[in-house]
Amino acid sequence: MEKKEIKEKLLEIIEEELPTVEIDKLDTHAAFADEYGVDSVSLIKMIVDAEQTFDIKFDDRELALNKYASFDDVIDTIEEKLQ
Repeated sequence: MEKKEIKEKLLEIIEEELPTVEIDKLDTHAAFADEYGVDSVSLIKMIVDAEQTFDIKFDDRELALNKYASFDDVIDTIEEKLQ
C-alpha cells in the first residue's frame, strides 16, 4: 500500500475520532498534541481504528503519546508495519 493511500485512510480515521479537527486544514507535519489537542485517549482510539483498517497490530510500547510527534509519525509506523 502506498503512503498516499495510508494517509487518506488515516485522515478518515482522524475525521471520525477527532471531529474538532478540520481535515482540509490538517497539517500532518504539525505537532498534533499542541496543534490539534490530541491526547493519549485520542491516540489510542486512532490506533485501534488503524489496527482494524490496516489489519496490523501495535505493541503496547507503541501506544505512548510521546512516541509520535505528528500524524506523519503514525503514518510512517503504519507503513513500516505493512511491509
